[in-house]
Parts: sequence; C-alpha cells; structure tokens
Amino acid sequence: MANKKVRIKSIHIGNLVQRIMIIIMFAWFLIFLIMPMIMMFGQIFSDNQGNWVGLKNFADYFSNPLMLSSIVHSLTVSIVTALASTVIGLLYAYGVTRTRMKLKKMYRYLALLPIFIPTMVHGMALIYLFGRTGLITTKLGIDIGLYGKTGIIMALIVYCLPQAYMILSVALDSADNRLYEAAEVMDSSPLRTFFKVTLPSIRYGLINSFIVCFTMSFTDFGAPEVVGGSYSVLATDIYRQVVGQQKMSMGAVVGVVLTIPAMISFIIDIAMQKKNARNELSSKAVTFTPKDSKARDIFYQVYCSIISLIFIILIATVALSAFVKVWPYNMSFTLKHFDFGAALHGTGVISFVNSLKLAFGAACLGTVLVFSFAYLIEKGRTMRKLCGFCRFLATMPMALPGLVLGLGYIMFFNKPWIEIPFLNIAVSNSFSGLYGTFAIMICCTTIHLFSVTYVTAGTALKKLDREYENVAESMSIPFWQVFTRVSLPMCINAVLEIFMYFFVNSMVTVSAVVFLYTAQSKPVSIAILNMDDNGDYAAAAAMSILIFLINVAVRTIYEFVNAVLVRRLNRWKGGTK
Repeated sequence: MANKKVRIKSIHIGNLVQRIMIIIMFAWFLIFLIMPMIMMFGQIFSDNQGNWVGLKNFADYFSNPLMLSSIVHSLTVSIVTALASTVIGLLYAYGVTRTRMKLKKMYRYLALLPIFIPTMVHGMALIYLFGRTGLITTKLGIDIGLYGKTGIIMALIVYCLPQAYMILSVALDSADNRLYEAAEVMDSSPLRTFFKVTLPSIRYGLINSFIVCFTMSFTDFGAPEVVGGSYSVLATDIYRQVVGQQKMSMGAVVGVVLTIPAMISFIIDIAMQKKNARNELSSKAVTFTPKDSKARDIFYQVYCSIISLIFIILIATVALSAFVKVWPYNMSFTLKHFDFGAALHGTGVISFVNSLKLAFGAACLGTVLVFSFAYLIEKGRTMRKLCGFCRFLATMPMALPGLVLGLGYIMFFNKPWIEIPFLNIAVSNSFSGLYGTFAIMICCTTIHLFSVTYVTAGTALKKLDREYENVAESMSIPFWQVFTRVSLPMCINAVLEIFMYFFVNSMVTVSAVVFLYTAQSKPVSIAILNMDDNGDYAAAAAMSILIFLINVAVRTIYEFVNAVLVRRLNRWKGGTK
C-alpha cells in the first residue's frame, strides 16, 4: 500500500513538472514569436504616430508603381532561382547517389561549401569576377551585366543549391530497386526509366526543393543588397523603409507582403509532407544498387566536378582578394586587410567577437530549448492540446522571413507601453528592457532557426519506442530520468546536429539581426555588409574567410565527435540487448 502511494505521488510530481515546463514553453513562444508578430501585423493599420488609418498603408503601397515592381522582381528572381537550383541540384544529387563515379564523399562535402559564408559574400565573389572592375571583365573583356537581376539570380542559385542538393539526395536515396528491376525486365530504356520511375518516386522531393529554394530566394536580403543595383526587391524595400526612411508602418506592410508567398509555400510544404508520409517505402523494399555504366559515370563525374569547381573558385576568389593589395590591379601579397582593429573605426575585432558570442549563445540556448520542447511535445503525457498548438508554433518560424521577425521585435520590445486597440488602455511592457541588448539578438536568432532544428529533434524522438515512457511510468521513474538517461543519449547525434546548425547559421545570419544590433553588439555579418556599402571590399573578404574557416572547423569537429559518439552509442545499445 505504501509503495502504491509513493508511485502515485511520483506520477503526480512528474505530471506537475511537465505542466510547468509546457507552460514555460508556451510562454516562450508567446513572448518571442506571437507578440512580435501581433505587433507587426497591427502596425499596418496605423501610421508612424500610432493613429488608426485602416487600409491606407496598403492603398499607398499598391498605388506606388515602384513598390509593385518590387513584387514582380521578387517573384521573377525567386521562380527562376528555384527552378535552376532544383534542376542543377537534381543532377548533382543523382550523380552522388545513383552512379558509381569516384570521390562521392568529397562531392558531398563540396556541395555544402556555400552554407558556411553569408549570402552577400556570394555576391561579392561574383563582383570580384564579373563586376565592372572584375577579373574576368577587365582581363577577358566579358561583361555579363552583373548588377541587377542577373547578379541576384546567380548569387541566389549559389545560396540555394546546397539546400536543393540535400533535399533531393535524401529523396533519391529512398529508392526501391524492385521498380528498376521491373523496368529492366520490360526492356525500358534508361531515359524512359528516369521519367517513368525515378521522377515519380521523387516528385515530393522536387516540389519540396522548389518550395524551399523559392522561399529562401524570396526572403533573402544579402544577395540583392550587394549585387542588386537599382533592381529593387521586397527584402531590400523593407530594409530601406525601416532603416533608410524610418517608415515603420510602410515597413510592416512590406513585411506582410513578403510573408504571404512564404506562408503559402509553408502550407503547401506541410500538405506535401503529409502526402509523402503515406507514400513511404515498404518494409519489403530492396536497396537500390547502381548498375555499371562508364558513360554515365564519366558524365556525372565531369558535371559534379564543374559545379564543385565553381563553388571552390568563388570562395578562392574571395580568399585571394583578402591577400592582395588592390584587386585586380595590384596583386601583391599583403596582410593589411586582416587588421580588424583598424576596420570599421576600430570595431572590427569587436564585431568578430560578437558573432562568436551570438553563435555560441544561440547554439546553446537553441539546442536546449529545441530538444526539451520537442520531448515535451512528442513524449509528454499531459496538456496534449496545448502541446499540439506549440507544435504548430514550433514550425511557424519556417514561414516567417528573418527581416519580418526582426521588424516584429522592434515593434514589441521597443515599446515600454503597449496600447490595446479600441479600449484606450496602455499596459506596461515588462520585456522592453531587452531591446538593445545582446540577449534579444540571441532570442531572435533562436526563433528564426527554430523550425528546422525542431523537425530534426522531433524526427529523432519519434524513432524511439514509446515503451520507454510506459515502463518508466509503471516503475514510478520520473520522466526527466528517462529524458537524461535514455532519450538524450540515444539522440545525441541529433543534438550535435542541432547545435552545429544553430552555430553555423548564426555566424552567417543577416536578416534576423539587421534591425536589432547596436554599435556595441554588431555581428560580423552586419560588419561585412557595412564594409561592402563603404567600398571596403578587401576587409570584408578577409572577415568572410575567417567566418568560413570557423564554420568549416565547427563542421569538422562535429563530424569527428559525432562519429565517436555513434560508435559508443552502438556499443551501449549492444550491451543493453
């Protein structure tokens, strides 16, 4: 009887702790996601003084031909980029996954190189090669008209191609060899097999790749800012409205317009994921094994080498420009561009340290919150409706551009008092003290990168047998012990991947913090943007290379530690059988 009372008490304590943690989880989303978005969407109906103007801001926006052209420009570059990235990424992924060409592992890593530098650096590399004083332009006399639509699309393809490759390589890896054996028996040609078997089997991957690349292109700020010239897009419009003209209300309108296509893409992506879940491989599926084909392997070897070489040339160009005096006129070696103590009026080193603090802070906070919240949502046993709503909130940042999040943070955290519409009541904002601090940049970056990492954590936790929690509950073992002793060790590779994702992307992020930094908290990605605006390209290139080296080092450490931990985990699993 006494044991039964202890068991019941333990269950009650566990449920109470879970409820408290779930409430904390909802409060986090309420403060750092819901309220900033409510404040931003509310601003579209007010002028800069806070007076109610209804739909006047929308009317002013859509009556301006220049603003309308920005919408058309954004859609144009995004559609072209998404199509090109998906096609190029498909061929690259096909070569890596469906052929017997050599050096596949090398090609896998080379495909990820553009991820490790800020998006505007892709544009800088193109300027060094194809700009008005670029190496190819001046030495070979080839002028491609880089500034404008051409340059934006080229830079965005480099930016989006790694994402397209990763999505499509996963889709191509999931193949049932029985379908190809049947096609071979029916004497189907390789081309017919590709269109009748391969493409239908990866159609959801193709759609997902297009949606992801479209959203990334539509909301990107760095590339258009560097190589866009006078070719306006929505992402640069919102920046100029807020920073250049201090028109917060018009900036909110542009933010809403910027969010609509991203939200539509997000909804389509969710629908595609549900359909794809019903079309998963059967347990009887046979692993695909590529047949011998020398001509095919040579073609994809050359193709993947060309794409990889383009990535290497772009990064090498930026690196080389950091070590020469004046690109491309005086190619003498120098290290003066690495004197960050003199850069940006002596704040170059501070910016670099700020980025490391931002990346490490976001990685630590994000990893803890993402995995803890994912565990509560996927494995929790109480307040399931609230957990379901939090699951939606956890995926919502995927549909919100970083610029829109940052704008929402200005409008919420910068106000000591919040007025309730139509009631003439002002409520004190207890969180306004965060504005202008380093903490708000870490929180905004964490929310901005939350969705992808949450999906990673949720997928890893779903693979764990639910019986762990059932047995623990029957034995009166608190859920936090199951979390720390079972779930966390078995998902350690996912935890490391989440940490690495937060760190690398925080080092290169621009849009999420472009409205939130101060002179003391400016990260290096913003410093590079400022240097580019000031024409100090060589120092910007030097900073970019250091970011690249740090991110590559973090990725290398992640691969090594992950391999060691996976081996230990496999031994641990073997010992528990």
